[in-house]
Amino acid sequence: MDCNQTIICGKIAKLGVIRYTPAGVAVIEFTINHVSRQKEAGIARQIIFDILAVALGPLALTVAGFEINNTVKLTGFINRKSHMNHQLVLHTDHIELI
Repeated sequence: MDCNQTIICGKIAKLGVIRYTPAGVAVIEFTINHVSRQKEAGIARQIIFDILAVALGPLALTVAGFEINNTVKLTGFINRKSHMNHQLVLHTDHIELI
């Protein structure tokens, strides 16, 4: 099954420091705070959550230049943080300031 695409807009709430994998690939973790109103069963409800995101390669360098409270639109896929840690993380493959 290949269906795993996510689009989230929100503000950067936390911005980690850039690091590099043993292969030399840039990596940065950051947290997005999302607030919106969504309809569920015909009723509008307030949605508020934080999601951990990660960017790799040239995109990590782009994210490293952003600031806390910048509003962004992310596109990517969801995966667990590691084999041992099942926390969900949004792996970003596109990000833009909005």
